Amino acid sequence: MVLRIFRYALLLISLPIALQAQTVKEEPKKPRFFGIAVGADLVGATMKVTGCDWSQMEVFGRLAFRDKFFPIFEMGLGEADHEGRELDNRFHTRAPYFRIGCDYNMSKNHNGNRFLLGLRYGFSAFNYDITSPSALSDPYWGTSMPVDYTGLHGRAQWVEAVIGLETRLWTIVRMGWDMRFKFRISQHTDAIGAPWYVPGYGKNASGSTWGGTFKLIFDI
Repeated sequence: MVLRIFRYALLLISLPIALQAQTVKEEPKKPRFFGIAVGADLVGATMKVTGCDWSQMEVFGRLAFRDKFFPIFEMGLGEADHEGRELDNRFHTRAPYFRIGCDYNMSKNHNGNRFLLGLRYGFSAFNYDITSPSALSDPYWGTSMPVDYTGLHGRAQWVEAVIGLETRLWTIVRMGWDMRFKFRISQHTDAIGAPWYVPGYGKNASGSTWGGTFKLIFDI
């Protein structure tokens, strides 16, 4: 009788352990390497088509690990043709820029939608022109001096804090958008004058600025 009770007790104890082991065994694990994606920013293309003073044509490639971590490399071509309203000066530049960083998926449900937080480090080295169609007059000496400074050199570094959303449209196609707060780390420009626009950073009015992207993404 005692032996029978001992057997039943042993069976009751071992049954939950066996069921738990079976569940763990059958539960699929997410692969460490989740995939590769490439994409492009549609905002810069729209700005280019509509004839804005400045625009940025940008593409990117990224990796995915466990659908949580997304190391990313962004590169683009920034250009500006701006005419000042007061002095009639003209600013022109066209140069590449680069960013590297990582996004983290805050969403717990892996259903194709992602809420992303991230950081970027950006860099650009560029040449720029400051010219004027008419000479500037000196009111004291009564002389005039043409404004024609071309090939001025500048470079800049900055950091971007990123917050964005992303959703799956169809199988390998995704759409996403993000907002970015950009903080300039350093800038070196010619003594003649600072650039009106820095490729990849944006308007150069202050040490910080806002930006954003609207991205078309392809998982490959």
